[in-house]
Amino acid sequence: MSDYIEHIPVLVDEVSELLVWKGHGTYVDATAGAGGHVARMLDAHPHVRFIALDVDPEAIAYLEQKFKGTDRVKVIHGNYRDLPHILRSVGLSEVSGVLLDLGVSTHQVLAEDRGFSFRKPGLLDMRFDPSKGVSAYDLVNKLGEEELADLIYRYGEEHKARRIAKAIVESRSKGPIRTTTELAEVILTALGRRHGRIHPATRTFQALRIATNSELDNLQQLLESLLDVLEPGGRAAVISYHSLEDRIVKHFFKEWEKSGKGIQVTKKPVVPTDEEIQVNPRARSAKLRVFMKGG
Repeated sequence: MSDYIEHIPVLVDEVSELLVWKGHGTYVDATAGAGGHVARMLDAHPHVRFIALDVDPEAIAYLEQKFKGTDRVKVIHGNYRDLPHILRSVGLSEVSGVLLDLGVSTHQVLAEDRGFSFRKPGLLDMRFDPSKGVSAYDLVNKLGEEELADLIYRYGEEHKARRIAKAIVESRSKGPIRTTTELAEVILTALGRRHGRIHPATRTFQALRIATNSELDNLQQLLESLLDVLEPGGRAAVISYHSLEDRIVKHFFKEWEKSGKGIQVTKKPVVPTDEEIQVNPRARSAKLRVFMKGG
């Protein structure tokens, strides 16, 4: 895909060092995106094999082209919540490690037709897999005011959620809110145009994206079965970008360690260096946690 926008992977060296603990296993990048983490680990670990999994069909098309010259990478279209089933479908019951990078890819953010960004005019969609499920358009235009406010508050941690929901309902009474820029304008009108580093629409767009893709439910579902697909000594590495995700991961890792199922390799989350943030500002909020299964 010549028009696919390449994503700069976050904490790529740290992931390669902390995830790959033996040089001949099979590892899964369960949110492979543009394949940046896989490409780095391919170079660093010449005898390791990878499964590059992604729910986004556009990412899959790109990954198939990117790795078509190697037999060390198997590209699979699927949702990471179904990882145990996906592994069984290719004859695997356990793997040496699993990576989850929970961020939105650069391509998804910058592709106008995907509807992820309030800075890019496009139809409200926000689905990682545009062929499945309800879109952000459906949520914005069909949910009741109270339900919409609760969604924005819960997933966006937006304290002005009720004001935003009221403005959305008032606006859509005159006609549906169809585009990202229309929604951003409604939010700006509701909250005022003055803002600091964070745009007033940021938290609402985050909330809609999380809800549209059931992101927290999917993460919870995967973590509940993740240890079952890791071999003894296997590692789980998760990169999160906001407190809701990180809280879930932190809870699971602590409970696993407390119950003797393994140890946290990272006692505190690994964060990007100032140098990385300077090169890639999107990395600013990233936190990497790594857990090693016992046995």
